[in-house]
Amino acid sequence: MADHFDVFMLTLGPLGANCFILACDGRALVIDPGDAADVVAAAFDEIGALPQAILVTHGHFDHIGAVEALVRRFELPVYVGAADAQQLADPQGGPFAGFAVEPVSVDPILLDDERRLELVVPVTAIPTPGHSAGSQTFFVEGHLFSGDLLFQGSVGRTDLPGGSTDQLLNSIAALIRRFPSSCTSSNTTTPTEPPHPAAISSPTTRNTPSAIP
Repeated sequence: MADHFDVFMLTLGPLGANCFILACDGRALVIDPGDAADVVAAAFDEIGALPQAILVTHGHFDHIGAVEALVRRFELPVYVGAADAQQLADPQGGPFAGFAVEPVSVDPILLDDERRLELVVPVTAIPTPGHSAGSQTFFVEGHLFSGDLLFQGSVGRTDLPGGSTDQLLNSIAALIRRFPSSCTSSNTTTPTEPPHPAAISSPTTRNTPSAIP
């Protein structure tokens, strides 16, 4: 069983992607810091936790935009699905949304098969391809951080390179079979498009540091 930890959500960047900070005993993990590294760093200060690692659910630009700045500032390791690792070194798509994404200068720790990570709190990295080839869901006791596998009120999109509707639906079904309904699923994008017909709701309630606009 993990020690008590707190979860904080920040909504960042022009696409409004959600970033999560998990804090425990003065240390923290950050999941999907998609933009605004200074805002993320200010949240660490407000929470009173020093970051130890960055976890990336997938390599799309709106989920990695602040990774390099945080790596430089805090000298953090980065965990990412092996099939998405190249997107950290050569980010694509940012200019179409009106901002540049810095390539990540450190070699990430690659996640391929399911793996238990002994970090600030124990994290199980579960491959859940579909939205991208290397998408990961991170399980921390009672919580699933699923990236864009799910949108709010819908399933994730699969029309980008590496996407697969069959894989995405199989990944969702595997999580539903494995984890109880009491497990909170935290997605990282709130879309404006209508819900997919196979929509799965993933309500999330989180604390947000007051420093975040």
